[in-house]
Amino acid sequence: MRPTAPTLPRPGRPAPVRAAPFRFPPVHRAVLANGVTLHTCDRPGQEVLSVEIIVKVPLALEARDLEGITGIAARALAEGTPRLPSLDFIQALEHCGATLGAGAEHAGMRITLDVPGPYVEHALGLVVAALREPLLPPRAVDRLARSQADAHRRHRADPERRASLEIHRALFDARDRRSRPALGDAETVLRVDRDAVAAHHARHVRPGATTVIVAGDLVRFDVDTVLHRVLSDWEGEQHAAGAPPVPPVPDEPAVILVDRPGAVQTRLVLGKAVPGAADPGWDALLVGNHCLGGSVNARLDRVLRERKGYTYGFHSRLVGVVEHSLAVVTGAVETSVTGAALSDIVTILEAAAGEDVSAYEHRAAIAQIVDAAPLRYLVPANVAEEIALLVLDGRDPAILTDVFTRAAAVTAAEASAALRSAFPPHRMVTVAVGDTARFAAQVRDRCPAPVTVLEG
Repeated sequence: MRPTAPTLPRPGRPAPVRAAPFRFPPVHRAVLANGVTLHTCDRPGQEVLSVEIIVKVPLALEARDLEGITGIAARALAEGTPRLPSLDFIQALEHCGATLGAGAEHAGMRITLDVPGPYVEHALGLVVAALREPLLPPRAVDRLARSQADAHRRHRADPERRASLEIHRALFDARDRRSRPALGDAETVLRVDRDAVAAHHARHVRPGATTVIVAGDLVRFDVDTVLHRVLSDWEGEQHAAGAPPVPPVPDEPAVILVDRPGAVQTRLVLGKAVPGAADPGWDALLVGNHCLGGSVNARLDRVLRERKGYTYGFHSRLVGVVEHSLAVVTGAVETSVTGAALSDIVTILEAAAGEDVSAYEHRAAIAQIVDAAPLRYLVPANVAEEIALLVLDGRDPAILTDVFTRAAAVTAAEASAALRSAFPPHRMVTVAVGDTARFAAQVRDRCPAPVTVLEG
C-alpha cells in the first residue's frame, strides 16, 4: 500500500498592499559641442531601443505657397543618401531589424526609430547620415508630393478629418499657420519640387535645431558612447531658427455645417482654443477632461451612448497645437438625432459649468491617469514619445519626474474649475459634417452663433 503524503498546512491568503506611487523614470539631458541636445531615459532589461529625433522646424516657417514642404522633407529622408540610395538605405535598416517613421507636426519635424540594442549605432548612423546629407531624388520628391496631395483629398472626404480641418480653421486666425493643415493642401504641396525641398532642408535641418531622445537599456548597449560617436561630427549652424509670433487667437462662437447629402451619420465636433500644457492649470484640466469624456465611463458616453443609444462613442480630448491646446468634444451620431444629440451635449456642458465633478468621478480619473501609468510606460516607445511631445511643446522633460505626483494632488474642485474654463457650453465652435438638409434647422434652433454652410 502506497504511503499517504503528509498534509501540509495551507499558506494564509496574502494581504493586499497598495502599490507604491509611480514616478516617471529620470530623464538625463546633455548638449553636444555642435548644439545637438540629448535626452536619455534608462529602462533596464529592454531589448529594443526607441529613438525620437525632433528637428525644431515650426511649420510657421514654411512659405505660404509651399505649405506641406516640411512633411515632404521628413518623408524624403527614407530615400537615402548619396552613398546609400533608396533601396540600399531601406535594406540596411531592415538588416538591423529597425523600423523608421517620419513626418511633420506644427512644432517641427519628427523622426522615430525602433531598433534592437546591438544594432543601434548602425541604424542611428544611417538616419543621421540622411539628416546631414539627404539624397532627395527628384522623382521621389514628386511622388511624395503627389501622395501628400492625395492624402489631403482623402482627409477632406473623411467626415472626422474634415471636421478637424474646419475646427482648426474656425479657431485660429486666417494668418495663423495652425489654421491650415499640417500637411499643406493639394495646391501647395504640388508646387514642391526637389530644389525647394533641398533649400528648405539646408536652411532648417541643423544640429542646433535637433534633439535626440533614446529610451531603453542604456547601460547594456552603451548608448551614451554611441550617441557621441554618431552625432558629434555633424557640423552646421548651432542655432535654431525662431518661429514668427502667432496672431491673437479669436474667441468667438460659430457654427460650421459641411453638407454631405445622403450621409447616414453626422460627425459633430465642438471645440475651443485653451492654454497649452505649460499652463499651471494643465494637470487639473487633464483630470477634468477625463471626467467629461476621457473614458468610456465618462459623462458624454454615459448619456449619448449608454442611455440614449445615439452613438458608438462620444469623447472629449485635449489636442496640443503649439502654445495652445484644443479642448474638443467629438463623435458621430445617426443623422436623425443630430439636433437631440447636440442638445444633450450642451446640457452636459451646462451641468459641468454649474456643479463640481463627483468624488467618484474624481477617483476614477486619478486612477486612470496615475494608477495605470506603470503599464503604459513599460514600453520604451511610450517613454520616448512622452519626452518627444514635451520637446515639441518647448518644455523641459525633467518635469516628467513629478508629473503623476502633481496629477494625484489635483482636487475635485480644481478639476471642476478647469473643466468649466475649457468647455464653456455657449462659447464653443460647433462643426457638423453630414446631410445638412436633415438637421440644419435643428442646429440653428439650438446654437445662436452665426452659421456657415459649406459644400462637402
